[in-house]
Amino acid sequence: MSVAVPGPAAPSPNLLRSGLRGLVLGWVWLTALWGASQILTQLPAWGWLLVVVLLAVMPAWGLWLAFMLRKKVLRFQFSPQGLIGRWLSGGWWPACKALLLALLLCSMTLWQAWFLAAWEWALLALAVPVYLLLAWYLQSRLTREFSTPAFAWAWSQRAARALLVMVLGGLWLYGMARSQDFGRELTEAMEPAALDAVIARIRSAPSGLVRWGLDSLLALQLAGAAAADLPQMPALRLLLLALFGPVSVLLCLGASMQGGTGDKTIWRQAAPPGAGRNASPWLALVGVLVLGILVQTTASLDGLARNHESPLALRRLPECERIGLQLYRLGTLDATRQQALQALGQIQAPQALCQGMAGLEQQLDAAVERYLDWYFSLGAEWGRIFSLLTGDVSQFLQNKLTETLSASPGLEHWMQMLQKQAETSGVALNQAEQRIEDTLARHHLALNASQCIVRAQVPQLPALDLLGDARQRLTASAVATVGAGAGAGAFAAVVAGKAMTKTSMKAASKVLAKAAAKQGLGKAGAAAAGAALGSVVPGIGTAAGAIAGAVAGAVIGVGVDWAALYAEELLTRDAMRADLRAALGEQLQSLGQAMGCK
Repeated sequence: MSVAVPGPAAPSPNLLRSGLRGLVLGWVWLTALWGASQILTQLPAWGWLLVVVLLAVMPAWGLWLAFMLRKKVLRFQFSPQGLIGRWLSGGWWPACKALLLALLLCSMTLWQAWFLAAWEWALLALAVPVYLLLAWYLQSRLTREFSTPAFAWAWSQRAARALLVMVLGGLWLYGMARSQDFGRELTEAMEPAALDAVIARIRSAPSGLVRWGLDSLLALQLAGAAAADLPQMPALRLLLLALFGPVSVLLCLGASMQGGTGDKTIWRQAAPPGAGRNASPWLALVGVLVLGILVQTTASLDGLARNHESPLALRRLPECERIGLQLYRLGTLDATRQQALQALGQIQAPQALCQGMAGLEQQLDAAVERYLDWYFSLGAEWGRIFSLLTGDVSQFLQNKLTETLSASPGLEHWMQMLQKQAETSGVALNQAEQRIEDTLARHHLALNASQCIVRAQVPQLPALDLLGDARQRLTASAVATVGAGAGAGAFAAVVAGKAMTKTSMKAASKVLAKAAAKQGLGKAGAAAAGAALGSVVPGIGTAAGAIAGAVAGAVIGVGVDWAALYAEELLTRDAMRADLRAALGEQLQSLGQAMGCK
């Protein structure tokens, strides 16, 4: 014998009307929630309370119906005339519980709605018909299992709410976990400007309760994003994602849908005995009292929240720069670099000083030619020979070169300008170093590396390196040149000292070998000249012959010196000119680099 398995009952007209009404009310409630979330940070304390109370009407009604139906089951075991039975028959305590729970759920949902992304709102909109379909299917299955349709409605609503949290909540968690920024662009790696904007919007809220709630959820949201990057802790990841997302929001939505589907049949079953008699005045009085308590309590809590900072309020770590072992405000490197560049611009030589260097070089080239003319003269040759007896030939030549170069027209004036520019540059470097030290002192942060985000790190300050290089160049060239003496003489002495290290000038200092060779040639020529004179003019006498021989030897010696100098000039003048100009060019180039001339 076969047993017929009963299928789901056909939906009654009342059930269809209840579902349609629940669909409309559910979407209206979601629309109100969305609109309130858009202006949440602009609401004052009383506005926030009004929004929460309005949103809590539907959830509170649905929760009260469920509480009353559960209470009715407990009341059946007691006598209606007993104290317990009469106490269980009242609806005030369930109403208080339903109202407090609805206010809590709506407050949490309103705070969390401020963070929801577009795809999450679409999921919530889909949750309304899904909840209704689940509730209808379950109620059609459970109606024959209960004594009245009201109890079937209560259990189907409870089961639909649980399934909604598990099914759509699981999809919600999956979507949040799959999205790198959870669809909300709020992660621990978000752009600093975006995080600053979010924190600023929360700080601008006039209500302290709104700020405290959003601060807490923002901290939890970022903590969840950080946990999502820890694959070794998947349980913590899912737990944090659930806490600041699906669970409370879907529970609140389920309670609202429960209130939206409660009809007159459910009300008749859940209402306490005699609810319609003399209830309106008392209900109005209690409502006014409860509303007054809520307003006063909200105002007090909001005042405390405004006067105290939330312990979960986020403060983004300041950005900093590390120079050596010290931490400084962001922008310190750029500020000190600009100060160094400004100082380097101040130590640039004037255009007239740099342009005068070209004309000065021509004058010094002419001085080199005058020195070479002197060098290849008989007076210079005899002076070099004489210096063998009185001192160093190299020093004699260097002194003469110094004297010749320092006598160049315009050199003294140019050197005085250069000396003033060097002094000005030194002062500018000192002032720049002092300004940089002051900037470092102002920008220094008394923090450790864990208390700020290091955006740039250098072992030592580049600005001081720039100034140090400039000071080193200035000291090595301009200051060294001018420091040996004042004006043209100091410059000429440095050039002459460098010139004497050149190969041709070293050879020019070897006078002794050249003098010995010319002396031997001169003696031989003098002897030959005396003999020739004695043979041509015989009998002039011994004394006269000696005198004639001496005169002839002197004439021949001068001729030998002149011929030797002429030959030496032909062989070495170009090399000496090149070496002297090279020494001169090195010093001028060093000065130009130190003064910033191109």
